[in-house]
Amino acid sequence: MIRAVPNPQDLLARRLELVAGLSALNAQALKLTQLLAGLDMEMLRLELALKQAPVEGELARELQRDLRTTRESADAAAERQGECAGRIERAEQEIEDLDFLLRQAMAREGRTS
Repeated sequence: MIRAVPNPQDLLARRLELVAGLSALNAQALKLTQLLAGLDMEMLRLELALKQAPVEGELARELQRDLRTTRESADAAAERQGECAGRIERAEQEIEDLDFLLRQAMAREGRTS
């Protein structure tokens, strides 16, 4: 079976799409990093408030509940951040593979990058 050789213009268009997607993934990763930093600050605030609050009582229960909820949110955000990192890694690999094809196509046409 003869395999069609993609032309450089098609490869460049695809690369542009991939780079745009990678940019969006990096923006998402940054937002998740900021979210995690905010959640870390909130956990520190709640832990400090718990140290200053009476050991028993409604305030202590509310602070513990809020701390537990914040930790769960941080765990979920960290999981999303890990998934995003995986998608970034795959996108970077796809761009690298495409760059290889692009170099081959350019070499066939007698061009250099």
